[in-house]
Amino acid sequence: MTRLSRRTMLCTTTAAIGLSAGCLADDASEPADDDGDDTDDNGSPTDGTEDDPDALGDAIEELPDGLADGRTLTYQSPASGEPDITVLRDADRATDWLDDRGSLHDAETVATFIDETDFETSILVSLSDAAPTPCYEVVLESIAIDAGESGDDSATGETETSGSDEHSAVEDDALVLEAAVHETAEDQACAQSITTVGQLVRVTFDSEPLTTVSATLVGHDGSTYGATMGSDSGSASASSTVESEWGSGSESQSPDS
Repeated sequence: MTRLSRRTMLCTTTAAIGLSAGCLADDASEPADDDGDDTDDNGSPTDGTEDDPDALGDAIEELPDGLADGRTLTYQSPASGEPDITVLRDADRATDWLDDRGSLHDAETVATFIDETDFETSILVSLSDAAPTPCYEVVLESIAIDAGESGDDSATGETETSGSDEHSAVEDDALVLEAAVHETAEDQACAQSITTVGQLVRVTFDSEPLTTVSATLVGHDGSTYGATMGSDSGSASASSTVESEWGSGSESQSPDS
């Protein structure tokens, strides 16, 4: 091959490489189709994550009308205790509840969960019971809002009075929770040790929190404990009464006990 032929071939090859490089440069200058931000059907950008992926607890996916949000957080304590359902309507009550449970596992996480609660629009409900081993947990099985039923005198338009406050005999809507104690893994080896297992349920309402809460907790042995808690007003500091039933017996107690 002559020197001229080699020079011609070299120039042609160089030109081809330069052309390819130019195409690659043009492609690189164009924005990538997938930049990590997806868009929904309306063309609005989304980041493919939940509203608050760093929030503690598990989101309640199916919420009834009237609720804006809901999350749950499980907890355990080495101490054994009776079944308990407690409504926490304000930060002070929630702090006292936590202080009364000094042996609570992951107390700091529970404290953070409480601190994240806006008690202007939310309440916390604690559901707990004893389990034979730490390999159990409380699971929220359903959440609903039941419409209030008319009292016996509502048809005549009569009202009931309590002190200076007059209110209709029609009952308020009630938040209804159903939960049960489940074994976390049947094939998991777990030491026999009586443990209190529980769950905090945070419910955020579209407007003011409902004043009546009804909850049912089924223990690991099938025993059922139910409680209905009614607040005298919508304020966070309102006093409350509790009617509870455990198995075939019943009792009345204060939610602050």
